Amino acid sequence: MKRESFQKASQAKLPPQPDLVCVDPIVVENTRFSKDRTHRYTLYRHWGDQNNYCVFIGMNPSGADEAAVDRTVNRCINFAQDWGFGALYMLNAFGLRATLPAELLISADPVGPDNNYWIGEIVQQAARVVVAWGKEGGARGRGEEVEQLLLDRCTADRVFCFGRNKDGSPKHPLYQSAKQPLIPYFEERV
Repeated sequence: MKRESFQKASQAKLPPQPDLVCVDPIVVENTRFSKDRTHRYTLYRHWGDQNNYCVFIGMNPSGADEAAVDRTVNRCINFAQDWGFGALYMLNAFGLRATLPAELLISADPVGPDNNYWIGEIVQQAARVVVAWGKEGGARGRGEEVEQLLLDRCTADRVFCFGRNKDGSPKHPLYQSAKQPLIPYFEERV
């Protein structure tokens, strides 16, 4: 796992598909993209018990792929390791790979045809789900859609966030302290 290699992406210039020969086959099997790689549905990393995994749901994927991570994924890996999990799935409210959120607003399909399916599948068995899509992640009503997916597919007591922004959206993980406590996301439903 190349944690020092932070990739960026834009729909005008997506990173090339990495040579997967030297990439952990478990990571390759559990990281899922659209056929044209414009959308990423899951990103997977493991370092211990693969059944004891944490899920982060961010806004949208950047350039991270089977072989490289971006700054946000790197930070989420650090949190998951510090909390004692053996693996991490990075999911996103929007599946479109783009470093700049503005690309989400001009895309005809920023969610992607399989994103909801993979969110629903992955959160079912997660030990913990951390929602962290920030202010822009709720665009186009997507925050509410993902909340409903979570309520339909996992118990509310496994869903957390780092706190809320002034608009009520869950805080992004990148600038959170390692000691920042999580709070229940669905407080009134726990």
